Amino acid sequence: MVETGVGRTRTWYDAVTPRAGVMAQLVSAAALWLVATSILLVRGVLFIERPGPDFHFDPWLVPIAAVALTLGLVKARLILLPYAGRAVARIEGRGRACYFGFFAPRSWLFVAVMMGGGMWLRSTALAHSWWGRVGLATLYLAVGTALALADRVFWAAVARRARPRDVAARG
Repeated sequence: MVETGVGRTRTWYDAVTPRAGVMAQLVSAAALWLVATSILLVRGVLFIERPGPDFHFDPWLVPIAAVALTLGLVKARLILLPYAGRAVARIEGRGRACYFGFFAPRSWLFVAVMMGGGMWLRSTALAHSWWGRVGLATLYLAVGTALALADRVFWAAVARRARPRDVAARG
């Protein structure tokens, strides 16, 4: 334990990790989800639309996008919106704390597993067959849609904190 001088002690881990305020943590969480959303949506479209000299609009993109949007809405509603609300509450409850703690350790582990799973799926035969590409496109577009919908929870928390206090008091 490390003495802080104000009657509180911190673990050695807290003493050596970068600290950040609530606003920095909220913006970081929102930006991370926005980047992940962008990557997933672009990859989802590119699984169907292959850029190149023979590029053309593939009519399969429309029904795939419709299915993915529906699945994304369901995932956002049932899983990601509640999670984002809990993550915002966690960040606000922690106050000034370890910068990388804007998500819980289990959440970072889940992110790593999802990234590894995505890389593995792209390396399988699925990425090289038409039906596999349709499945991967649907998966990527659905998860990207869900993240985009849930990311607004983080940005709303950022906007609430960014609003001047006197304007908030006047209503």
